[in-house]
Amino acid sequence: MQVQVKAAGSKKFILGIMIILALWLAALLMFASWFQGRYIQAYTQQTPQFLQASFTDHWFSQLSPLLPAKSGSSRVIQFWQPDCLCNRFARRHALSAMKIAKKLNIEHITIIPQSAKHMQASLQSLNPDTHIITLAPHKLANWPASPTLLIEDPLARLVYFGPLGFGAFCSQSSTSIIDTQLRKLQDSSPRPFFNVIGKGCFCPWK
Repeated sequence: MQVQVKAAGSKKFILGIMIILALWLAALLMFASWFQGRYIQAYTQQTPQFLQASFTDHWFSQLSPLLPAKSGSSRVIQFWQPDCLCNRFARRHALSAMKIAKKLNIEHITIIPQSAKHMQASLQSLNPDTHIITLAPHKLANWPASPTLLIEDPLARLVYFGPLGFGAFCSQSSTSIIDTQLRKLQDSSPRPFFNVIGKGCFCPWK
């Protein structure tokens, strides 16, 4: 009798473990489906006009007067929403861009939504290698998504436009196209690279 009780208890325990694992797997699949539908998208999915280089250049010419006066010949302009889930995947690339910009003496600024202005001081203390500013939503009309980045050369031309990385988790090699474009600024005039085709983890700009 005791053996039968133990066997029954063991079966119930195993069944309970299997049910828990099944529920965990179902929850994981539901989260993956939600994440895929909510965040994984084409960079210009909401703003296909940015597929045209002429539109992007014109948009940048309207943005430039709203930015602080340049403190150097070239600069990196990063768009960052503090509450975007995708930030954790792009963080490595963002830090790499800041590190290289500092090493090459290239100005680095980060634009955050005006709605996050209360976080500006704390974000600045955590990221001293960039100058964090806020802009009102209407001044960034049509911006595709974030986290994203622009690189401006000494002639005030765009030499990079696009995300910090592609893929669900922004996976790239350790040397990204952003790093390459920044280094080319020191050697010669780099050819513009508008990185607009592909899918990744993006949040709509608020």
